[in-house]
Amino acid sequence: MKLLVLAAAYPSPSEPERAVYIENLTRGLVADGGTRAPGSPRFEATVVAPRVHEADPLLEMRSGIPVRRFPQPSRGRRLKEISKPSFFLLAAYFASGLAAVMEVARREGSHAILCHWILPTGPIGAAASALLGLPLVLFAHGSDLNRYALSTRLRGALARWALRRASLVLAASADLRRIAIELGSAEARSTVLPMGVDDALFPASSPPTPAERADARRGLGLKPNRPLILFVGDVTPEKGVPELIEALAALSGKGLEVQAALLGDGPLLPALREGSSGRWTLPGRVPQPALREWYRAADLLVLPSHAEGSPVTVMEAHACGLPVVGSRVGGIPDLVDDGRTGWLVPPRDGEALAAVLDGLLRNPEALETARARLAEGPRDHSSSARARALAVSLSSLAELDGARE
Repeated sequence: MKLLVLAAAYPSPSEPERAVYIENLTRGLVADGGTRAPGSPRFEATVVAPRVHEADPLLEMRSGIPVRRFPQPSRGRRLKEISKPSFFLLAAYFASGLAAVMEVARREGSHAILCHWILPTGPIGAAASALLGLPLVLFAHGSDLNRYALSTRLRGALARWALRRASLVLAASADLRRIAIELGSAEARSTVLPMGVDDALFPASSPPTPAERADARRGLGLKPNRPLILFVGDVTPEKGVPELIEALAALSGKGLEVQAALLGDGPLLPALREGSSGRWTLPGRVPQPALREWYRAADLLVLPSHAEGSPVTVMEAHACGLPVVGSRVGGIPDLVDDGRTGWLVPPRDGEALAAVLDGLLRNPEALETARARLAEGPRDHSSSARARALAVSLSSLAELDGARE
């Protein structure tokens, strides 16, 4: 089965870590051997994605997978980083993306279109599906549905049109599947399939001992005997960064000495650098191979997002034996067993977040118990496992298409 994989974001020379979970899933899908489900077809894939940075090539081979990037006049920014994109920009994005998809699908003889993100790429995939007569598989990841599709009538209409055209809708969490069904996806043609973590970089392992955590902090240039709170993700208001900063200030006011590291980039970085005063460190976006050491150095991963799909960073943390404090939103409750492998807090509530962090950091035994529980029954969050599940879903396309109303 020749797949055209259309993605709103994909790793590139300029941003090798951007949406790396999409690349990991695609690699697992086309790999031979154990990653292919028994009886499923062999898959080939060509990726089509927007070119954000002019330094990135329009054509590239990454991990044996051809990548075709389409130009778009966003001046080095992703669409999600532009608060009010102009009609011209959106029209150019759609036209350029559709032209690239049509070109690749015809040249490669694609059998199906697998489109990551309902918005902004879903309408491109839906249009190409209609013009080429190819089955469309849509993959909802988070903000595409729980934020953008619900923000305006036009975006909602575009999301509904794409969802209704799809032969199959995959959602990274049960909450996203619910939204997709409310927007028009047939219940029988939608299923939950979270993303996965890199098998080689994040194999399930025993949690580090206190001494090993101290050594890891020392190796990262941090204070070895001071608790470390870790955040990994886009440094944006939507990820709950203001609430995290509020909670850190509250902990400091209570005389609790902690250190925090915010890994990622985003619009809040300049203000955070200016107001740090040594209370937190900002390493920026950390390469995947180095990320594991940060997880092993930390006492807690904190993800106070306002909305989420099924965050890969939580899966990575759990694979490293790191408990998580996260908002009770989206797919986070699917991953965090509240009070056992982590703790859930209300979104947009810095005071509640501070109270939970204060209680945990003053009770190291609770954190050690959570680490032990993570080691007792690690769940398989690997990209290989997700690729096997995706292969089964894609193999059922013909049956699903025949049942379309």
